[in-house]
Amino acid sequence: MPSFSFVHTADLHLDSPFSAFNLNHPDIAAAMRAATMEAFDKVVQLCLEKEVDFLLVAGDVYDGADRGLRAQVKFRDGLKSLHEAGIRSFVVHGNHDPLNGWSSTLDWPERVHIFRDDVETVRVERDGLVLACVQGISYRDRDEKRNLSLLFRRTDSAFHIGLLHANVGSDTGHEPYAPCTSEDLRRGEMDYWALGHVHQRSVLSKERPWVVYPGNTQGRNIRETGEKGCYLVKVGEDKSVETEFHATDVLRWVRKEVSIRNVQTEQELLSTLDKVCQDISGSTSGRPAIARICLTGRGPLYRSLIREGAQADLLELLQETGMSYTPYVWIEQVQLDLKPELELNTLRRGQGFIGEMLLCSKELAESHHFEEQMQRELSSLFQDPRVRRFVDMPNMEALKNLLGKAEGLCVDSLLTEEEV
Repeated sequence: MPSFSFVHTADLHLDSPFSAFNLNHPDIAAAMRAATMEAFDKVVQLCLEKEVDFLLVAGDVYDGADRGLRAQVKFRDGLKSLHEAGIRSFVVHGNHDPLNGWSSTLDWPERVHIFRDDVETVRVERDGLVLACVQGISYRDRDEKRNLSLLFRRTDSAFHIGLLHANVGSDTGHEPYAPCTSEDLRRGEMDYWALGHVHQRSVLSKERPWVVYPGNTQGRNIRETGEKGCYLVKVGEDKSVETEFHATDVLRWVRKEVSIRNVQTEQELLSTLDKVCQDISGSTSGRPAIARICLTGRGPLYRSLIREGAQADLLELLQETGMSYTPYVWIEQVQLDLKPELELNTLRRGQGFIGEMLLCSKELAESHHFEEQMQRELSSLFQDPRVRRFVDMPNMEALKNLLGKAEGLCVDSLLTEEEV
């Protein structure tokens, strides 16, 4: 069998409106609207640069059943570029773009095969030699609850690829469309399952059959952080498989948590957040970022940050700061997960359980026998060789730090905000 290569992509969501955003910044809004289209351009360019034999698109080409004409023309023109380079394309439709949705009457290139709602097998050849058999099926309706993987069956000894939009397992964070199990996928005797639907890339199996989710090509909201893209897959003469991830996202979503625990002044906070924006800008491989910053913890700035208007002012300042970097960082939201600073000494002098607990903790920390007592209590844990391989017995300073953290956790659990 000759060696060959292909690109496996899915979940393009070409006409995704990013409707959750009401932006007053026209450049950012325009960049968001164009992002999924430009990500698809990168998929096409990868196919051309690597001179692959074919492209696999595993569903959700469009964002909705009533797909827009602009998105359909964009997709058709991209596949036309591949057709003109002699590269075939195989497409299935998923829950976002089922076959019963509206579709324009565009002319599709000859080397494009769009699977219908029955499993088909298409042989891919080069110079008269069979490279692979691609089997696929599209969703007829959005709510596809059948286990479509059970319809796939090997037909001969050629390398077999199953092209399917499906939910493998129950812990994917996505709706269980075309649900199946890993065992179901093994029954079809495919060599490679080219899956779509789950937006987080993952390789579920690296043994026959390979089971691969490439994730989506462009993150569309804060739940889709990190790099997004597709897989370049190389198959050897012995049917060995090698996968290589390529990022295609145009904008990258980032979420950062910043503790205010040791931040004393507003100027110090702004300097800290400026550094956060700078770090984000330098960590996205030259791509602009859409970021959400969550301020957490207890600290002296608590009262200042929760006053009316402070959160909106901080967001506006951070947006100006982030846009000054190249590539820019657009702060789409500042969240507050803050609690008032604890006055442990005051609480320790108080009556009741909390005061007594903190007083006992203080006496323990100041005891001459503190280290000896802690080592005795922890000895059974650290005598276990499985623990010693990874963790050393903490010294006196580390033990006191742990005790201080334990005090904070206990008080957090016992106090209501009104009592602080």
